[in-house]
Amino acid sequence: MKIAEEFKKRAGGIKVIENKKEKMLYSRDIGDIPPIMSNVFFKIIPDLVVQPKNADEIKQVLLFANEKKLTVIPRGTASSGFGQVIPTDGGIVMDLATMRKIIAFDREKKTVTVQGGARWSDIDVIAKQHGLCLMTYPSSKFSTVAGWIVTGGYGINNFRYGHVSKQVLSLKVVYPKGEIRELKPADPEFNIIIGSEGQFGIVTEVTLQLKDIPENSYPRLVYFEDASSAFTFIDKIMKDRIAQKKIQPETIRFIDGDLLHEMNDLVHSDIFEKKPGVLFEFENQKDDENFLSYIASTDIKLKEAPQYVASYLWNERLFGVKTKRLGPTILMCEVIMPTKKVSAFITEAKKVGRRFGIEISSYAYIINETESMVAAEFLCDSRKLKYLINLPMIMMLTRVAVKHNARPYGLGIWFAPFINFMFDKKRLRELKEYKNKVDPNWILNRGKFFSVGSKLFGIPSLVMKPAFMNFGMSMLVGLSWFIGPVVTLLLGRNRKVSQLDKMLSTYACAKCGSCLAVCPAYLITGDEGVTPKGKVAFARRLLAGEKVTKEEADKIFLCMHCKACEEICQVNLGLVDLWETIETELENRFGRPNELIHDFLQKVDASDEYWNMVERNG
Repeated sequence: MKIAEEFKKRAGGIKVIENKKEKMLYSRDIGDIPPIMSNVFFKIIPDLVVQPKNADEIKQVLLFANEKKLTVIPRGTASSGFGQVIPTDGGIVMDLATMRKIIAFDREKKTVTVQGGARWSDIDVIAKQHGLCLMTYPSSKFSTVAGWIVTGGYGINNFRYGHVSKQVLSLKVVYPKGEIRELKPADPEFNIIIGSEGQFGIVTEVTLQLKDIPENSYPRLVYFEDASSAFTFIDKIMKDRIAQKKIQPETIRFIDGDLLHEMNDLVHSDIFEKKPGVLFEFENQKDDENFLSYIASTDIKLKEAPQYVASYLWNERLFGVKTKRLGPTILMCEVIMPTKKVSAFITEAKKVGRRFGIEISSYAYIINETESMVAAEFLCDSRKLKYLINLPMIMMLTRVAVKHNARPYGLGIWFAPFINFMFDKKRLRELKEYKNKVDPNWILNRGKFFSVGSKLFGIPSLVMKPAFMNFGMSMLVGLSWFIGPVVTLLLGRNRKVSQLDKMLSTYACAKCGSCLAVCPAYLITGDEGVTPKGKVAFARRLLAGEKVTKEEADKIFLCMHCKACEEICQVNLGLVDLWETIETELENRFGRPNELIHDFLQKVDASDEYWNMVERNG
């Protein structure tokens, strides 16, 4: 008996997806991985996909997986690119993105309890109706609450309010053996679950502390001659004013000149100077006035940008991969490192990149008095041969970063070789012991984090061993002065895209999951195939001339054409035009499924959840 059939006999009302084409949607994240890596090295297509509705159903899935020794991959909106949600050995993908209910809201205590699949935007919309807002949140508010908590927790407003764990009041966790527990910050296991990338348990509910909406927002952007001057200023203001509590910024973000220049390319205007900038954001007028007085008196050479420029940059904080439109692919490494080392890292990263014909852009969020979250990214094209060189570059950049005392922001598959820089030997041993205790069959997210598993008797995974990877990347960095120019001569420099045609649009899609949060079709069906992200993947196949079935084609017509996806799209893609193009092609080929469309529209009209979403989002 097939695994899917056996599971369905036991599963009761748990939704199961077993169609291969549909399962392919659940075998990827925002990264573009060449088929030789995703298909030859790993078994990325899951045996089945399940969509549980509550903790008890999650428990059923885990008990079945333990019995069959199948790995279980928890998945939210897959808005990361490290491979945390990509299967390496088939198994069961547990789609938690449909578990997004707001369970409880307490205005007096300023707290909210949500299911793990709720989006940060869901909380923000409801909280603001009651005069409250989030304290700390990710650069993508459309990622899931549990997803960000277990994969990182560093983002916007960390400087003022600390890591997201400081706002988490409780977690409900389903452990691999089926035990359901509520954890509070005082519990020893609380901090093991946070940042664990789904290795030890599945977070099903989260209670968060909120805060009052601030009186206003006062963003300020200051330009500097170079990155070194910018971080000298950051260090100086930390010592002079911030440490003395005379100025309290919510956020401090460094953005290098190359990234600001790319943002100019997006809007076809010179809004930003091509100089490194530091964005400060304040929530009260007194702090803003104190900051302006401070920069007027400093002896460091700087220049304040116009207020509207700072406001524009602050408003763009939630669209971190917007520059992907110029790629149409973007790759990055993210690390946590001492703030005093960031400038040196950026300088070296850019030097290594230039040798390979790659322009490295960077930004950094200052997360406390000593550390920063740093991203080094570059644009490329996953369709070209040089992409096979671009991919190792993110490993090379990470190797450069750890030389500057950095640790990876996340591990997943692609950064698992750097686990020894994230944990010391004692902590790593403790985590492995805990894994053996709570997950003796290693069913949760097997083949990543601790070590990478692969097909072909595990031979390809040898490349991902820490010793081999660190030696190999050190050699590539050390010899980049020679290898880089040769590669650039043979394969050319990375070039930006000026305009997107239909096919390029399917590659430029960030796959960030923002559209899932506002898509009526997804709300009604829970089927990622009908979402903009799913339809873009389908359009890529259709435009490439691949064979598609009528069943797949019919789903494309389940669309309100409401443009909500287009309005929320990070990359500003013309999605509705794309839908109309592929619908015309499909109608000519298969006909229009009018009965299916009418049934869909009736379900939309009868859905309280749909009308609640319309009311929330205006």
